[in-house]
Amino acid sequence: MLPDRQYNSLLLDYYGELLTRHQQEILDEYFNEDLSMNEIADNYMISKSAVQDLIKRSLVQLNDYEKTLRLIDKDKKLDQIIEDMKKEDNELLNSFVTKIEKIR
Repeated sequence: MLPDRQYNSLLLDYYGELLTRHQQEILDEYFNEDLSMNEIADNYMISKSAVQDLIKRSLVQLNDYEKTLRLIDKDKKLDQIIEDMKKEDNELLNSFVTKIEKIR
């Protein structure tokens, strides 16, 4: 299992487009650019508590999307299947693995 910060960044990668632009920007700055809540608050001229609230509410949304759609979970399972397929010495399987990897 990934640490919370990495998992939240992954949630943002998968479902960020479903958030508002403002939510996306703030979460990106917090999780990917590693800015503090105070720095983000200064950048947007809002309070630290507003940033904290926005992050909290946005994460609830992102987790709800994952609970419903399970894309991260499905990708993890697909990765395991691909790894298992790579272990087999089978030309047909190898061609399918190559095709799948090109899609991803």
